[in-house]
Amino acid sequence: MARAKSTDRAEARRRYRAAAAAAEAETPSPASPAAATAAPRSSGSTQTGRPSIIGSLRTAIRPANIKSDLADLPRLATRTFAIWVPAVLMIGVFIVFETSGAQIGNQTISSIAFNLFIFPPPLAVTFLAGILADRSSYLAGGITGLFSGILFAIYVMTAAGTTATGEPVTDAQRYQFALYALLVSPLTGLAIGGFAGFYRRFLRSANPNAGKKAPAKGSKQAARKR
Repeated sequence: MARAKSTDRAEARRRYRAAAAAAEAETPSPASPAAATAAPRSSGSTQTGRPSIIGSLRTAIRPANIKSDLADLPRLATRTFAIWVPAVLMIGVFIVFETSGAQIGNQTISSIAFNLFIFPPPLAVTFLAGILADRSSYLAGGITGLFSGILFAIYVMTAAGTTATGEPVTDAQRYQFALYALLVSPLTGLAIGGFAGFYRRFLRSANPNAGKKAPAKGSKQAARKR
């Protein structure tokens, strides 16, 4: 009888150990694959949220590194659209304006385009240069503004015109207008180009998911089936 009781107790202890081991195997540990996959999902959900306005403004502000930006200028001029596209637009506007015989004060398409792209300060074309620049946007705006000032100086030195009182424009006035364009246009281009780059970075920081593609419908359905 004693042997039978000890055998029953040993069998009961063996069953208890087996049940405890099975329970431990079913409960996921912190280092289990389920917990490892759940952690990246929670962290990813927090990263995709939009930052605050103040945070986006701080992210968009970048100090100018003049030495590095000047070294990167050849790439900016040849491998991006920041300089040569505004330059082509200004040349086209200048040719159309000159050949059409329009005046600066006229409400024609060529005259309005001349005021936006060439007449100092050239606001539209320098802003476009800053938007197209991936870095050194202020240099792109300054170079574009300088080219615009050169075109305007060519216009005032070659075009026949009169003052507001109807008197002919003198050579001294032509030199004054040309010098004004050559000074104001590059300086304004530096400021507007820098602001355009800041605005571009601010939009990207405020909406980080703007450039991401939405998942296809097939992948969503497959994920649901899983």
